[in-house]
Amino acid sequence: MSSIASLHIVKLGDLPAIVSAAGQERVWEAIQHSGRETGEEYGWSGYVMLNILDNLDVTLENPDLHESAEAISADFGHTTLITSNAKEFLDRLDPAAHEIDDLLDGPIDLQLDAEESRHAVEDTLSLLREAIAGLADDELLLLTIG
Repeated sequence: MSSIASLHIVKLGDLPAIVSAAGQERVWEAIQHSGRETGEEYGWSGYVMLNILDNLDVTLENPDLHESAEAISADFGHTTLITSNAKEFLDRLDPAAHEIDDLLDGPIDLQLDAEESRHAVEDTLSLLREAIAGLADDELLLLTIG
């Protein structure tokens, strides 16, 4: 599986500079300049993250930032922008609240056994939960999968 998920914390005020770099192959440079990594590296395929985001029963992305996410996606396969408003869904990011196979179901066969699947879901939801819980009101979580 060759897809990587990267998570960065960015100030909302820095988002226009990142968006303006989109399509010019400078987005990564802009993210690195104005963002910081969440602290924990994501160790699973980006497809795991993508499947889980697609199968959650909530939408974490701030709808007001969808156009910005689409612009950034010009340089990455998929971008999700999550603001501190998503804190209202923290309880829904509990692995125990979901069927593991339902969260991992998607168009790409992840080829994970039962134990790997359990760890992938727990790691992914825990990472998202911690990153969202730590967001200040003037920050967003910039999640890229590509």
